[in-house]
Amino acid sequence: MNKYTSGDIIFSLFSILGLLFYIIPIVFIIWFAISTTKQLKRQTKLLEEIKESIKQ
Repeated sequence: MNKYTSGDIIFSLFSILGLLFYIIPIVFIIWFAISTTKQLKRQTKLLEEIKESIKQ
């Protein structure tokens, strides 16, 4: 029968860990881009409201 040795298990864990080092930064960059875009939209809306109140 196939029995996994501790070396096989450790190798598998390091493979998964290696994938996480690629996936986590990508997820962080996407989150940062989305949150920055939302903040800039809020800021733009606020500035437009201030501009309109100054015009009147």
